[in-house]
Amino acid sequence: MQNPKMQAAIDDCHTAGIGLIAMKTQGLGQKIETDKDKELVRHFLDRGFTAGQAKIKLVLQDERISSACVGMHNLTIFSSNVAAVLDKTELTAADIAVLEEYARATCSGYCAGCGHICSSALPDAPFVSDIMRYLMYYNSYNRKNWAKQLFARIPGAVRDKLLSIDYSFAEFRCPQHLPIGKLVAEAVEKLA
Repeated sequence: MQNPKMQAAIDDCHTAGIGLIAMKTQGLGQKIETDKDKELVRHFLDRGFTAGQAKIKLVLQDERISSACVGMHNLTIFSSNVAAVLDKTELTAADIAVLEEYARATCSGYCAGCGHICSSALPDAPFVSDIMRYLMYYNSYNRKNWAKQLFARIPGAVRDKLLSIDYSFAEFRCPQHLPIGKLVAEAVEKLA
């Protein structure tokens, strides 16, 4: 969402009457570890809602977005999300600025799913963006068995050479500046 081309595409869809569903709105890959993370949480708790609720509010305040698909793995999260939707308190300009600053500061912490970039840089490893997603399921969603099952669907000939590929060109081209080689090695260790 930080990319101007993405914003223009969303504007065009809205103008054309195409409904969009926001996904991955919670950024579950992010851990509350840094001062920036703690600042975000503090800001919204002081406003009376969680950072997760603020993210839902931000998405739903955007008239270009029709709905949000938010994973809810327990009743506590479900209740919190419903409360965010039912509470009509709108985010202030300061709230939005805090979320935008946080997004800019943390956008290099996750794969944006732009698989065409990795695939064109790595013709021998066409599944890198899938592997990044499976690693996210394992690490962030605690869906370990599911991640392993998905990883096992990658053809064996590709899986066998994942650790011998030079990922430096893909890392150079990655808009998120991810350490792709290191993450693929982590995925092989955890998912194989």
